[in-house]
Amino acid sequence: MADITHLLEQLNGPQREAVEENSRPLLVLAGAGSGKTRVITTKIAYAIESLGVPPWQILAVTFTNKAASEMKERVVDMLDGRADAQDVVIRTFHSFGAWLLRRFGHEIGLEPNFTIYDDEDSLSLLASCYPNHKRADLKPVMRAISYAKDCGLGPHDRNLPLQGGDSMKSMFARYEERLAEVGNVDFADLIGRSIELLRRSESTRQWCHRRFTMILVDEYQDTNAAQFSLLKELVGPASFV
Repeated sequence: MADITHLLEQLNGPQREAVEENSRPLLVLAGAGSGKTRVITTKIAYAIESLGVPPWQILAVTFTNKAASEMKERVVDMLDGRADAQDVVIRTFHSFGAWLLRRFGHEIGLEPNFTIYDDEDSLSLLASCYPNHKRADLKPVMRAISYAKDCGLGPHDRNLPLQGGDSMKSMFARYEERLAEVGNVDFADLIGRSIELLRRSESTRQWCHRRFTMILVDEYQDTNAAQFSLLKELVGPASFV
């Protein structure tokens, strides 16, 4: 059993207020090293011990595997021996996307054993579409495609931020077609295809809304457009963010 009183006493006034506020969406603004991550982990422990939120209904997302691992260790330590402490879902955005797609991706035509392409895999796939192009010439194309996906855009979006006009859009479209043909995803797709899944599959979206009643985001200011869209799809009418 966690000693919540002791955990709260270690916080300053604004930190404690952020931990105990659970009636509305909350944004914590503070400088580097001011304890934002500590607030998140304490808030998770507080929600479980004081509010009775089941650990498995809490989702926390961050940007690096190291940060996710450290947050999980802190939460488990704070909960001091609770058998279900490991049930809190703490992942990077992309790791969460992979988890969601392997579980429900069949709803949008993805097999659960899909391969996740890294930068070199993605470049090789693009090169296979354009064998007469040098790989070096295709690298900026691949970077532009990845950037567009991070902006939440596809090859047919009107506001596509790609230089090269119709030629670049055509290459983007062909790359996406080839990726679908082989049944795999690139790194950016872990977010983009998850958004597609939640928008197209009502059952999956409702499952997520029931499953995750509390969602916390570490370093929220660093989210890109696609990650923000994913969060919007995950938040249900009864979710606390």
